[in-house]
Amino acid sequence: MKSSLLHYAKESASLVLMVVIGLGIGLGAKAGWDRYQRGPEFIITDTSAHFKDVNAPIVVYTTQWCPYCKQTKEYLTANGIGFLERDVEAGNATTDALYASLDSSGVPKIVVGDMIINGFNRPLLQRQLQKHHLLRQ
Repeated sequence: MKSSLLHYAKESASLVLMVVIGLGIGLGAKAGWDRYQRGPEFIITDTSAHFKDVNAPIVVYTTQWCPYCKQTKEYLTANGIGFLERDVEAGNATTDALYASLDSSGVPKIVVGDMIINGFNRPLLQRQLQKHHLLRQ
């Protein structure tokens, strides 16, 4: 009786250990894949097409439902920085073509000078705004 109880406890512990190890490997692989799939934090490129006929120092590609887009717009507005918002789901042909030229999906895309920032990255955005003398110190 005592040995069968010990055998059951060992089997149960082994099963729990295998499940925990499997979950750890699976979650680690998913995190690695997600990081691989995520584009770079920023791209340096010729952004002149994004500013053609634009009277703002920043262009932000957004959607209405994106919380990071909202944070970006609130941050720029709170700091008194003018920007042009281009909603990528609004069906505007110019916006669609320019957004497609970015070669990566996701929003927000923040165009500052020759840099396209992927996502709301406050420290990187602050550095770029300061570099272009757009952010009050």
